[in-house]
Amino acid sequence: MNARLAALVAVVAAAAFLSLDSRRRGGDDVRVLEIGRRRDVELIAVDDGSGTVGPESLAFDGAGEGPYTGASDGRVLRWLPLERRWVEHSSAVEPHLLDSCRGSKDPKREHECGRPLGLKFNNKTGELYVADAYLGLRVVGRGDNVSRPLVPQWPGSSFTFANGVEIDHETGAIYFTETSTRFQRRQFLNIVISGDNSGRLLKYDPKNNKVQVLASGLCFPNGLVMSSDGSYLLLAETTTGKILRYWLKTPKASTIEEVAQLPGFPDNIKMSPRGGFWVGIHAKRGKIAEWSISYPWLRKLVLKIPAERIQRISSLMTGFGRQVIALRLSEDGKIMEVMSVHGAARKVFKSISEVEERDGSLWIGSVLSPFLGLYRL
Repeated sequence: MNARLAALVAVVAAAAFLSLDSRRRGGDDVRVLEIGRRRDVELIAVDDGSGTVGPESLAFDGAGEGPYTGASDGRVLRWLPLERRWVEHSSAVEPHLLDSCRGSKDPKREHECGRPLGLKFNNKTGELYVADAYLGLRVVGRGDNVSRPLVPQWPGSSFTFANGVEIDHETGAIYFTETSTRFQRRQFLNIVISGDNSGRLLKYDPKNNKVQVLASGLCFPNGLVMSSDGSYLLLAETTTGKILRYWLKTPKASTIEEVAQLPGFPDNIKMSPRGGFWVGIHAKRGKIAEWSISYPWLRKLVLKIPAERIQRISSLMTGFGRQVIALRLSEDGKIMEVMSVHGAARKVFKSISEVEERDGSLWIGSVLSPFLGLYRL
């Protein structure tokens, strides 16, 4: 492949994938939260002395303590706010292997050390459920520091890419997403560009230790959250930019409907105590993404470019203008609130995974950043 052409495609792809203008804000009744200076938001480094990064998802335990977050080296860390420090909560590997993983930022080691993404506490038992991108659905018992696998193998294929997780506190059922049966997490760009639709929504029943496939043929199923009444799940389908509703109850049970079409790639979803739900926006859904899915020749060309190169170039092209990093939507899909960054803050928040609203503040997570953001409403 011609080197100049490859570089051109990389630049265009990066610009299309990884910049999201805040012009599409909705009507006059949409509240806009602007972050322009670093002092507008508190940055809490996740480094506990090890050098780890990437607090992709957040969870608070039944007592409201935390947040807890997964990191790039496979560990789950817990924030102690009064002491202003992180402590190690758990990992997926045994203690004698943990030292070699601690502090790792290398995606090529994630299959060894694990990569925790979605986190959710069972408030009745105190157990923490972890969707590990490489090691599957896992649980950390109360007082334990090593997680154990719940589903060593999933129906129809061997494990590849677990992502979001949610709990029905009434029944104890665990819902989780498998982003792809073809690609692993480190190949996430391939999932988007190729239009891969091997993702699934699954249900694990701890009473009989069985997994049920609720929906298949999904394009990068990602974050997952249950409605307050337990009647449905909201699911982010990253490649298509859609928020989907999977009905658990009512006459619509077992059906899926579209709730919203977003201008970017949605990541995690969290319910807001003020109504509706927050969606972290990882990046813009640009024309190159759409064309790569529609035109095989362009798809093949882009897939030949190393993901690291696209990401490096993108870092040079995301420091201008405003960027929407999160949206709060009503349960029928209308935009209620927009969070955007510009100026110095734009360089800090390049890619957002999750926004968790709690006690009048927004906790901001990122799979790439070395810190959490804390924005006070």
